[in-house]
Amino acid sequence: MINHEKSFSWLLNEDADNDIGYILSVKMLNAADYGIPQDRKRVFFVGFRKDLGIRYQFPKPFPFKVTLHQTIKDLQTNVLSEKANNYSNKEQCAIPYHEYMTGDFSSRYLSRNRVRTWNQQSFTIQAGGRHAPIHPQAPKMIQQAKDAYTFLPQKESLYRRLSIRECARIQTFPDNFLFFYDRLTTGYKMVGNAVPVQLAFVIAKSIQKQLLE
Repeated sequence: MINHEKSFSWLLNEDADNDIGYILSVKMLNAADYGIPQDRKRVFFVGFRKDLGIRYQFPKPFPFKVTLHQTIKDLQTNVLSEKANNYSNKEQCAIPYHEYMTGDFSSRYLSRNRVRTWNQQSFTIQAGGRHAPIHPQAPKMIQQAKDAYTFLPQKESLYRRLSIRECARIQTFPDNFLFFYDRLTTGYKMVGNAVPVQLAFVIAKSIQKQLLE
């Protein structure tokens, strides 16, 4: 935002409609408001050609939220940790892509609680496996000092990162969607960089509806 502030401000100016030939609508959406089980805030730009005379109206939030329990509870077991040097277990996974990264957690990662409960929505699924949220089977992390959290003593074994399959479910990818990777870092990156499938569908359907009307 800092690097593109000038361009962003120009796009928000109605004069830009004349310059680029599109009527733009801009809004920050939280994926959790549209049936996606994660808090994921992103700014969306939708433009219709000016000759169509349509100013896009973003879809209204759904009257319900989808939880982690509804989404990944069945994946709590049969998960594998990564192989040496971050390599995938591939066909050894009982459930495709149900494997997670291990390794230390950075001080930045431990600067706040990274656990959401089963009845909540996930934190944002990021493109880096080391920053994947902790599985909701774990108790919430304990604050030791400002910007310093730790795991509940004697419960450390419960604190694992979400698997690639779990992240894909939270991003609303169907289970039959194929990912191709050798190292888990690549798998997490592909999943985390995507627009949640359900959110893309909701916006696309609303664009279709407004065009037909």
